[in-house]
Amino acid sequence: MQQLSAQDAQFLYMETNKSSSQVTSVGIFDPTTAPGGKVRFKQIIEHVQSRLHTSPIYKRRVYHVPLELDYPYWIDDEHFDIEYHIRHGRLPHPADWRQLCIHIARFHSRPLDMQRPPWEMYVIEGLDNIEGIPKGSYALAIKLHHAAADGMAIVNFLGHLFDLDAEGTPALADKRKVTSARYEKPTPMQMSARGLINTVRSPMKIADTLFRYAPAIVRTARDRFSDTRHEAKRSVPITRFNLETSP
Repeated sequence: MQQLSAQDAQFLYMETNKSSSQVTSVGIFDPTTAPGGKVRFKQIIEHVQSRLHTSPIYKRRVYHVPLELDYPYWIDDEHFDIEYHIRHGRLPHPADWRQLCIHIARFHSRPLDMQRPPWEMYVIEGLDNIEGIPKGSYALAIKLHHAAADGMAIVNFLGHLFDLDAEGTPALADKRKVTSARYEKPTPMQMSARGLINTVRSPMKIADTLFRYAPAIVRTARDRFSDTRHEAKRSVPITRFNLETSP
């Protein structure tokens, strides 16, 4: 079992109906280099299926501790269904750039089902009327929850998913490395024991952080109310963003 860190858990706790912690990336793909010059939706599902072993993000979901007494855990989704996570659509008339943006915005705005692994993909076809995009191309929007992946993890996720060319040149050298870790559901006893330990540790961690940063806090407070403020300013480069813009 693996417990979410405090930083990852905050992306769950800070979510509201008007503010989500989802990250969406979009790519447009020209299938002319594929066999027959076409890529079918079934082939996309099969491709993603072949990469499930490269990242734990695909098949693990969040499991909350009762009464939220401790940070949640990652557990394997026993009912994982790849076809739930990968959807398919087509742009309506006039199938222009604006319609594509609307489609992607709606996809991004829909909350992820946190009872399942927190990711979705949306294949969008019908881009032929958009200027500058080759005929037959499709868009692929990928949505991930920030609790499941930080910036570097997202880069690795995408790097393992995509190849550099039609010959299958891996984007990342370790693409074939198998992820075999299991994320088993913790028992009530395990959650209670770890929750008790974390309850004791949390105040100690806060005190340790305050102790380590106390000198910097004191210096900042001293400089704020003294004539030495200009010394701190000298170490900051002058840009248009840190100058006075109004009285």
